Amino acid sequence: MNSPLVIAVDCSTTAAKAIVVDRTGRVVGDGAHPLATASPAPHWFEQNAADWWTATDHAVRQALTDVDDLGSVAAICVTHQRESFVCLDADGEPLRPAILWMDGRAHAEARRYGTERVELLCGKPADITPGLYKLLWLRDHEPETLSRSAHIADVHTYLVHAMTGRWTSSTASVDPLALLDQATGDYADELLELAGVRRDQLPDLVPTGTSLGPLRPEVADGWGLAGSVPVIAGTGDGQTAGIGLGVTDPGSAYLVLGTAVVIGSETTAYLPARAYRSMISATPGHTTVETFSSSGTYLSTWFRQQFGDPDLAGAPDPALERDAAALPVGSERLLTLPYWNAAQTPHWDSQASGVTLGWQGCHTRAHFYRSLLEGIAFELRMQLDGLETARGERVEVLRAMGGGARSALWTQILADVFDRPLEVRAAGEVSALGAAAIALTAIGEYASLPEAAAALATTDAVVEPRPWAAAAYADLRSIYERLYSTTRDLLHDLHDLSLGDHR
Repeated sequence: MNSPLVIAVDCSTTAAKAIVVDRTGRVVGDGAHPLATASPAPHWFEQNAADWWTATDHAVRQALTDVDDLGSVAAICVTHQRESFVCLDADGEPLRPAILWMDGRAHAEARRYGTERVELLCGKPADITPGLYKLLWLRDHEPETLSRSAHIADVHTYLVHAMTGRWTSSTASVDPLALLDQATGDYADELLELAGVRRDQLPDLVPTGTSLGPLRPEVADGWGLAGSVPVIAGTGDGQTAGIGLGVTDPGSAYLVLGTAVVIGSETTAYLPARAYRSMISATPGHTTVETFSSSGTYLSTWFRQQFGDPDLAGAPDPALERDAAALPVGSERLLTLPYWNAAQTPHWDSQASGVTLGWQGCHTRAHFYRSLLEGIAFELRMQLDGLETARGERVEVLRAMGGGARSALWTQILADVFDRPLEVRAAGEVSALGAAAIALTAIGEYASLPEAAAALATTDAVVEPRPWAAAAYADLRSIYERLYSTTRDLLHDLHDLSLGDHR
């Protein structure tokens, strides 16, 4: 008998990706379709929500063309970009473009409404990222949008509705919107009242791994699938990245080197702290804790677009990587605070911005590029230290994935700055693999999600820290960790400066 196959979809910020895997994690089909992001005003980032489904549909169809026996497909599970949401009318049509996780329009709302009480309830320090503050922005700037909304849907909810007709999502998928009470796993009436939304506008909640019913017949027929293929409730792409890397216990952590950079681990209880954001875990009884910075590969891509080879249009540049790798540790005393998209963990400061310190005539664009990568690494080390201190437990195993994990230069910098081995999974769709583990557990192929995660996770390489480089980076970190506090007031004054129109 053929092994059952599952479809796993990762609808991320830049593309929808689909893989078809068997119970061992072997990929037998894959597909992808890009997503376009609009920026209609500075720091605004929006998408057409209908594209979420169009891209997913294209990716799944492409992945299934490689599958010989479509009758073996036993389930589908979705993971997705978190915090992003769309407001829809009663017919499921968008009332405005979807607002994305990296959208910065709600910085004033985060400062005004992000009280200790709100942070304690939702488990997320006040920041521009959680959906709560963008809903508050809509409440104050587009009240008619909220009043006309029959449904407020995160990406998971939107795709589940397209597949099943149900307005249902997992608690772990909706939780990044910051409308749930971490202690109960249900919507917090206090947060709903603050945001100006009603329960009936929000999806019904079920645990991750719950069957949400079969694919609608027209969807199944369009994909060439016979019989009743259940849709399994998934979770956000950060949590599924951890599952895909086999991170299911407090002694290990996942490092996502994507558009944003994230360090995540598990706890067996809700331990609120500003050293991380807390999220409902895909594992029952656990809480996922994550540090977060929105300037990850976004920053290296920005550099290549602005200062790199124009023919590459921001794509990875082997010559630039080679030149930066040839430079000494510390970029010859060029130090960068990588807050191009404000500061998240541990400062949660929407008024912060980037600083590069130490310019001299010897510096080149390769120095600047390496300094950006080192600055993100310093920030991540500071975040890991804070997570370990707040949680009271050391991370022994650190596993990395994402686009940045394909850079030999950056992964070596990270291993040196962390001063511990870095297990790297650079190939494949790791978040989608985590969704596949959820689906395989749901259909009974594994007894538990940790068992499935351990069976599917693989490592491409282990990058060892170099003792001499780790020592040099430790000296630089002592300066880096003072850079934000030293420049904070200046950055705030600069942020609030109104220059007017002097044309």
